[in-house]
Amino acid sequence: MQACTIADSFGGLTGFANMPKTSLEMLAAAIPEDAERWSALVSRSPTPDVYYLPAYANAASEIEHAEPVAIVAGTDSSKFLAPLLLRRMSAVMNNSRIDWTDASSPYGYGGLLSLSSSHPTDPRGPRCFLDDLRSWCSDRDLVCCVLRLHPLLQQEEWFAPEEQKVLRMRFRGTTTAIDLENWDDARDWPGGMQKDRRSELNVARRSLRVTWTSGEDQDAELNLNRFAELYEQAMEARHADSFYRFPSSYFSRLALLGRHFGIAFAWLDDQLAGASIFLAGRDYAHYHLACTNEIGMKHKAATLLIVEGARWARNQGCKLLHLGGGLNPGDSLEFFKFSFGSRLYRYAYLIIVADPERFEQLSKIPNAPWPYRSNGT
Repeated sequence: MQACTIADSFGGLTGFANMPKTSLEMLAAAIPEDAERWSALVSRSPTPDVYYLPAYANAASEIEHAEPVAIVAGTDSSKFLAPLLLRRMSAVMNNSRIDWTDASSPYGYGGLLSLSSSHPTDPRGPRCFLDDLRSWCSDRDLVCCVLRLHPLLQQEEWFAPEEQKVLRMRFRGTTTAIDLENWDDARDWPGGMQKDRRSELNVARRSLRVTWTSGEDQDAELNLNRFAELYEQAMEARHADSFYRFPSSYFSRLALLGRHFGIAFAWLDDQLAGASIFLAGRDYAHYHLACTNEIGMKHKAATLLIVEGARWARNQGCKLLHLGGGLNPGDSLEFFKFSFGSRLYRYAYLIIVADPERFEQLSKIPNAPWPYRSNGT
């Protein structure tokens, strides 16, 4: 039986006795047996959110042309699972090409999934997992591993301030979620919604209708194509950065989430006005991607679609609908999402550096890719 050696691996943290731990296990989404075990571990966990599923990691791998895997490790009494994308990266510095490999959580809000309890009370459990993860990265010559921590589970609180310095915790700002248990049944909307949003919703309800498609529907692919076309038009109109563009294969693979996946379309008669993709786990649903056109903006489709998504999530038994944050802290998009009576959460990610010298070298590349930028964003 191995033991946890946090003090050796993470820069001299002391005061923790060795803990028996299990051998690290790597599961590959491309191997059916691994994907089945991965799905089973998520479904049996205390917080089986959609971002932990192999089907989602498989879809997200299309964005970064990466290999989707899951790492399972920790102690006998406190195991964790982390979905990861193995990324083969390259950049040019001083007219020379630099190649390296790292790992990161898929796009979204996954992070660590505790397989034992929703909020680990013993801080040694997460530390043992990270100790194993860092060793795994070193053995495979990965420069670093970035974990996007789950804001609704407040995972940033699992790590003490002194560890956050060693492990390079980065806080991105706030994110919001609608409390679905606080519902105005008479008006059929979230309780606490601000006056402007209520007025917009009334406008939208008078002129627009909403249809739904799930990943289980026969016409799912057709409607995904419809969404992708509208989304691309919206990104073009806004001159959006490449970060917000997605290949068609990404949308196709999202449909493999089945009942965990839904698209809401807003229509003015037979004209498409807007659409939103929602993802749902057991306790939490997520407002994943959204787009509107000029018709939708005029008739307040975005407000209607969020409320319809909240109703959809509530009917599935979810407690929260996570809306996310803005493009920048304190911007108009963040304010819009907060105006639905949302709660505020902090969003952070954790960088585990396996090769410090290489990491610092990559941080000096002009316009370095995430997470090597000096400002951490």
